[in-house]
Amino acid sequence: MDESQPLSTHSKIARNVSVMSLSVGLTMVIGLALRMILPRLMGPEKMGIFYFADSFTNMFFAFLPLGLTTYINRTIPSNHRHAQEIFGTILVVEFIMAALIGGAMLATLVYTKKSMETITCTVFMGFYAAIFHFQRNILQKIFMSIDHMGLISMVNVVVKILLVVGCLLLLKIQPSVVWIAAVYAASEFLGLIYLLYKSFQHRFFDSKPSLDRFKAIMKVSLPFYLAGVLTTAFTEMDVNMLAQFSNNTEVGYFGAAYKLTGVFMLLVPILQNSFTPSLSQAWSKQNGEFPILVKQLINFLLVCSLPLSVVLLLFGDYLARALYGVGFEPSYKILCFLTPVLTMVYLNTFTAISVHLTSTGGRISQIFVLGILINVILDYLLIPYGMKFGPGGAGVAVSFCTFLCEIYTFLAMLRIFPCKILDFKLIKNFFVILAPCWLAMIFYDSMVALNFWQRLGLAFATPFYGLLTRLVTMGELKMFMQLTRRTLRRG
Repeated sequence: MDESQPLSTHSKIARNVSVMSLSVGLTMVIGLALRMILPRLMGPEKMGIFYFADSFTNMFFAFLPLGLTTYINRTIPSNHRHAQEIFGTILVVEFIMAALIGGAMLATLVYTKKSMETITCTVFMGFYAAIFHFQRNILQKIFMSIDHMGLISMVNVVVKILLVVGCLLLLKIQPSVVWIAAVYAASEFLGLIYLLYKSFQHRFFDSKPSLDRFKAIMKVSLPFYLAGVLTTAFTEMDVNMLAQFSNNTEVGYFGAAYKLTGVFMLLVPILQNSFTPSLSQAWSKQNGEFPILVKQLINFLLVCSLPLSVVLLLFGDYLARALYGVGFEPSYKILCFLTPVLTMVYLNTFTAISVHLTSTGGRISQIFVLGILINVILDYLLIPYGMKFGPGGAGVAVSFCTFLCEIYTFLAMLRIFPCKILDFKLIKNFFVILAPCWLAMIFYDSMVALNFWQRLGLAFATPFYGLLTRLVTMGELKMFMQLTRRTLRRG
């Protein structure tokens, strides 16, 4: 902690992080109920349709935010009145963009001759994706920028509750993947209506749309627009490639495993918002503090990812069985092969934060263009090969492709860092984390043959493994505990 900074600043950060952590935790717990029920009632094939619709619409509506998140984060926190000046312009532009994207999405579905069930489900999920991207990337960012974190947290929790309750009621009456998609759209729409009402109370609608203002906004936003679109496309490419080269059941197996891995990514949004202010301050000082802080935080993430990886490796099949029931057994092995991806997502999320602070949107876009190309080529070559190994084989192949692409992304982003980050300690710790994952893949059949208590014994050995490999030292543990206590006392 920088002693020169006002205590009120740290109090505000601590408050926001606490509220956000509670919100993310609650929505994750509430969402788990839905993740348990839907696969059990729908089965792999129907869930494959749903996962495809979710991924397909996300790829299209990733174009919706227009890079406006960057503009909002840079301008509104220091000038709250600016939200009133730009809201009308943004609202009109976003509505026009949503209509154009929706038309293009529907035309693509018809051209590719998808089934009517798939098209209808995707259209409903398209409404959901459009509202979701507008809310999370623009409308909610505006309210967060004017210190209304509590409002946004409350809305997100209520929307998630409405979604789960609506789906449960619907499943009692008419179990259908199409109607489930409709409930997703309706619950998100209710959240939008409430936030628009709050926008009216804050007089955001007082300003009229302005072409000149739109040009000024886009001058700042456009360099980061393509980078945001490509990031989403990079994330969603695997499911779409599976849908193209395998079948709905294989998509269902992979989607189930990937969604469960997402539960272990709970810390991503929390850490993302917690680290950004400190990194931004360190970079602005230009006194050599930034690379030191980056190395410390990367090693901290590696330490955090070890227990997450071990739990996912040793108990992933238990968790998947509890969540999804029978019929999703092939997803267990996919889950094992996705575990290294978990570590890479944490590293790449953090690295992307740092790169956005120190580089241009154009250089980031170049990384993801090549990454998507590599991903498509690998999926094209390996999905048919994976299909030869029976149910879930295509998902295992895609998991391997995903890991390779995440490795490429991490190394490529390190190359455009303004300072050297990669050193012997980071490389060594990286392999310390991945070694258990690779061993579990190689000896997968032997690992799943272990009973619960044998696996629990291996899990309890994790701290000793971390200390023996010097992933973390006793001195570092003591320093972390002292820092935590000091921060709690001052916060």
